[in-house]
Amino acid sequence: MAASDYLLKLVRTALDSFDEDPLEVSVRRAVRIANLMGDTKYAVRLALDLKPTGGDRETNGEISRMLMADPSAWGSMTGPAEQAAAAWMNDRKIDGSDNIDPHSLAELEFWDKELSNLKESGEKIDYGSDLTTRQRSTRIIARTRQLTFALLCSWERRLDYSGINESIFGRYRVKVDALLADGVPDLLQQFSAIYRRLQEAADNAPERDVTEELSQAITTCRRILKAVVDHVLPAQKEPAEGGHKLDEPSYRNRLFEFTKRVIQSDSKRELVDAIVAGLHDRFAAVDKMTNKAVHAEVAIETANLCALNTYIVCGEVLSLYTLATADPAGA
Repeated sequence: MAASDYLLKLVRTALDSFDEDPLEVSVRRAVRIANLMGDTKYAVRLALDLKPTGGDRETNGEISRMLMADPSAWGSMTGPAEQAAAAWMNDRKIDGSDNIDPHSLAELEFWDKELSNLKESGEKIDYGSDLTTRQRSTRIIARTRQLTFALLCSWERRLDYSGINESIFGRYRVKVDALLADGVPDLLQQFSAIYRRLQEAADNAPERDVTEELSQAITTCRRILKAVVDHVLPAQKEPAEGGHKLDEPSYRNRLFEFTKRVIQSDSKRELVDAIVAGLHDRFAAVDKMTNKAVHAEVAIETANLCALNTYIVCGEVLSLYTLATADPAGA
């Protein structure tokens, strides 16, 4: 998906000139935006309004697949492309029958002008049929205009919210990157390695098995978390007061011991501990998925959440460490 600020600019450009531009131009812009946003149903739906009648059946199908966020869903009978085709045909039904008007927006405009020219030239035509045709074309064009405008407005609202969220996370990312660079600078490069492996997995699935990429990514996540724990609470020979080991392999125990030492508030400590426990559960979930050959898309999504949560937890731990070292009285 393209960056939300870029998409928002495209949407607002389309909206600002919507009343001045020909409808076909606005629809093409909307297809582009829907495609970039991964909104397959409406990318395919609006593209059908642009498609001229006839043409090679296989090529027409290939064009629709090009607009799908997940082309493997083509032919599923219930997928977004099939939903789009069903909606388009319902909009194009002629007088409640099963027949449809298959003409593109450009063709509808052409025939409208052609009929007008025939009337002006004095050519004898069936005015009743002409009126029926014009009414049908007007309704088709009006429905397309309404759908396109509603979609653009909906995307504008959604992307505006996304921009706020990106701004919030962007500020957090700057903070965490600075903490990593100051405390454990090598980890920034390791995070980049994780994202590369996950991108490779997404690019190669489902054509081939991506188990190795996912396993490597999760292994790196574990190593990053351990490196952060080594930084804030190095391994110790003596166990904790409760008897838990704090040696080199027991980095999870050391992380919980660290939060116990630096966070005075029980509720805040419980929250951080729950986040850490959830991260380990995600690690285990990805391991289980790769071992059981779960659908690649599901495993990749879970692995991405692991990487994101690792980043957030590391930022939280390093932030607590910075506060604790600046104020030995505790966080």
